[in-house]
Amino acid sequence: MKLLPVAVIVLVAIAAMAFVPILRRLLSLIIRLAIFFVGVAVAAAGVAMIMNNETIFERPGLPGRVERFVTMNSAAASASGTGSATCDMGESAKNQPQAAPTPAAKKHAAKKAPEQEPVRVRRVEPGGGPASLDDVYPELIRRSFPGISRQKLFELSAQTVSSLGGWKIVKQDPGAYTIDCIYTSRIFKWEDDVKISIDPAGEIDVCSRSGTARPDATTMLRYFPGDLGANVGHIKEFYETLEPKMDEVYKEEQDKENAKKPH
Repeated sequence: MKLLPVAVIVLVAIAAMAFVPILRRLLSLIIRLAIFFVGVAVAAAGVAMIMNNETIFERPGLPGRVERFVTMNSAAASASGTGSATCDMGESAKNQPQAAPTPAAKKHAAKKAPEQEPVRVRRVEPGGGPASLDDVYPELIRRSFPGISRQKLFELSAQTVSSLGGWKIVKQDPGAYTIDCIYTSRIFKWEDDVKISIDPAGEIDVCSRSGTARPDATTMLRYFPGDLGANVGHIKEFYETLEPKMDEVYKEEQDKENAKKPH
């Protein structure tokens, strides 16, 4: 019985569309506009992904990538390459007021300073274990370069950023082995934040976040939760440019070892 009023309304609407020309034209216009805007949106998303050197057809597959590209505006490298890893630029800790340390605390900190681990980008890997294969993005697997000094990795990472179009270093911290960068898109001049961190084991972390996700962002785009693959693309671009430099370093080291061997 509840369906009867709905059926009546539908029949009346169909009859109106069939016998009232102006309503038919109005409906036709609405349908055409909807198709047009959907086509523009799909085309814009496709162009954006191409410019970000990203695709929706690689692992973990079309559904996962489409969902991620329209619902997440940050990305972070992780050991497993999980797409769920989040990027924390550290503003919350940076903006919190801190009490002045006592003389005893200062003395204790001075003694412990050489042994403390430098601050790094926080890595969030849900569940604490390996990611599901349905959530593994090859671009987000953290790169490791054992045997190369931390200082060398820091220098080569900075050189890599400087060689990339649209990238700019805004801060380098040699003590913490971190590099803060801004990526500016070529057409719309949108800015994204990228943080690179090198740990003592030779692992290089990369964390990227859309400028629209900054705490002080005022643009209307901040209400769109996705990035169309931009942040994953930044991480991919950095690693792909860095790896040939690492190959050269390993080759140089191998040549030195071979030169030392007796002929």
